[in-house]
Amino acid sequence: MMNTKLIIIASTAAFSVILAIVLLSFSLKKLTSTEYGLEYDKIAKILDDAAKSGGLHTGPPGFEFIKFPSTFILEVLPGGNCVSQDGLRVQFQVSFQYQMPREWLKFAVVRYRNFEKWQQVVAGAGHSAVQHSCAQFTISNFQNKRGIIQATMEDNIRLKLEGPPESLNGEGGVYARAISVQLQNVQVPSEYTGAISEKQSAEEDITLAINQRTQELTKANTEFLTAKEDARKIMDTARNEASVLLTEASLKAEETTFIFERESEIIVRVKNALNLTSLGVLAYMSNKLYETTPTLRVSMREPARSSNSDEL
Repeated sequence: MMNTKLIIIASTAAFSVILAIVLLSFSLKKLTSTEYGLEYDKIAKILDDAAKSGGLHTGPPGFEFIKFPSTFILEVLPGGNCVSQDGLRVQFQVSFQYQMPREWLKFAVVRYRNFEKWQQVVAGAGHSAVQHSCAQFTISNFQNKRGIIQATMEDNIRLKLEGPPESLNGEGGVYARAISVQLQNVQVPSEYTGAISEKQSAEEDITLAINQRTQELTKANTEFLTAKEDARKIMDTARNEASVLLTEASLKAEETTFIFERESEIIVRVKNALNLTSLGVLAYMSNKLYETTPTLRVSMREPARSSNSDEL
């Protein structure tokens, strides 16, 4: 009888130890150093308020941790198209890093249940922010304002993930904290690139034509100024020559006038001194002409008079 009691006691003690070990094993859960865990009692359907970090933790038998990474998470959005402000499609490749803040873990679990669903929502929010950012810029901005576009994408992703700045605990967002955004690739439509090339070529042609026109205009102005200077020189030379000719003619006229005046004075004195008539003066002048001309031949017809000697 005594042995039977001892066996029962020993069996009960062994069962209790085994049960304690089993219950303890179901009451211990481990989190790695890169994880957050939110304790969930599956039997009582109770979710703990505080997230726990890496280590070994105890809880109600059969509980589990709803785990989320505590490190940065990289999300590479699948390459796709977005529509610019002027309605053209732009190919893009964007990646961003985000993190689950420890104090926001319960809100994310209540709303999205687990990490996988939360991650899908974060990716969708990031993609929506990228699409919204594209619509804020024209197609030309994607070639010369890439840094500004990346900063705008980061602001919009942060707004989508964290909610508005005045919100508490990530309300209005998806309970994720944005860390950084990388705009890795942007490709504008080939039609636009071709149009830009044609426009640049046309602008170069216009610039070349303007330069050529300027050169031709400069050349024409130079030739005009040269011709104008040559004309001025010719006019100056002509004026000088005309002035010289006029001066010479004036002097010649004065000289001729003076000679004729002197000769008329002499003739008048001769006429008065010799008491000659006008015909007598003519006879006197004829004799002077004959005197100064050794050989003189005159052809005349009658009844012309060849001499006025009778008047002397």
